[in-house]
Amino acid sequence: MKKPHPYFPEDSPFLKEDSRGKRWAIPYHFECLNGRVDILLARQSDAIQGCQVLDLASHMGTLSYAALQLGARQVHGVDTEEAMVQKGEDLFRRMQVAPDSYRFEVRDVMDFLEGCEPNSFDTVLCFGLLYYVAEPFRLLQLMVRAARKCVLLDTFTARYAALQGKDAQQYYPHLKDESFESPILLTSLTQSEKKDYRLPDGFSYKGKELALTTFPTRALMEIWFQVLDLDFRFLEWDDYIQKPCYWRDLWSPEQKQASHWADVYASEVRVSYRLTPSK
Repeated sequence: MKKPHPYFPEDSPFLKEDSRGKRWAIPYHFECLNGRVDILLARQSDAIQGCQVLDLASHMGTLSYAALQLGARQVHGVDTEEAMVQKGEDLFRRMQVAPDSYRFEVRDVMDFLEGCEPNSFDTVLCFGLLYYVAEPFRLLQLMVRAARKCVLLDTFTARYAALQGKDAQQYYPHLKDESFESPILLTSLTQSEKKDYRLPDGFSYKGKELALTTFPTRALMEIWFQVLDLDFRFLEWDDYIQKPCYWRDLWSPEQKQASHWADVYASEVRVSYRLTPSK
């Protein structure tokens, strides 16, 4: 396995301030964060260096900060959570980031993109957002319209819907491998109130606050890319994957707890793409 370059040192305030460091899928700890910066940003240097970058669902600006460190000209972060945006602004000031190199905005992502002119940004980052919107295909359309160069996408697939939540064991016996090779979209329920953010379009059911999440298969996403006339490149995680992993290997709480962070990529529970408008 490749040793991660310390884009973020272990004592980085961005790591210390993040509450997501111990979750099983995409934990924001030293190894995972640096590996993701490497694959998603550093190895896409032509889409970052000297570019105007839009970071959707920017949370507290961790990956916006990484983009600036890797040479982005300017970053614009958009997130619905005012507290997270404020935390990002505080961290950027603490790290003495040039004020004219970034902007954070508290907005609904879809509303923001609807108001964007075509080609408003060089590169659009969509890391961990696609499955939180009710209309993922529409989100792709809007991102592609806003991007001059490319969209960098990192997202869970339909396989994640089979693993996440207390009901996973109930549905597991009925899910076949062939289903995940088909162009389908799985929708599942989740708690709308997360540790430090709230999902949009929540509703109450039997005393619980819930929201819908939507997970396309890789096959469906690639159909969407073709319909949008995109050249798409699947981003490989081989340098970080420790062992082969099958999605069923991540089913039980014990399996999740024992997993390595890159197992979600090895099993295609999560996938990454570089999307470029066809010339």
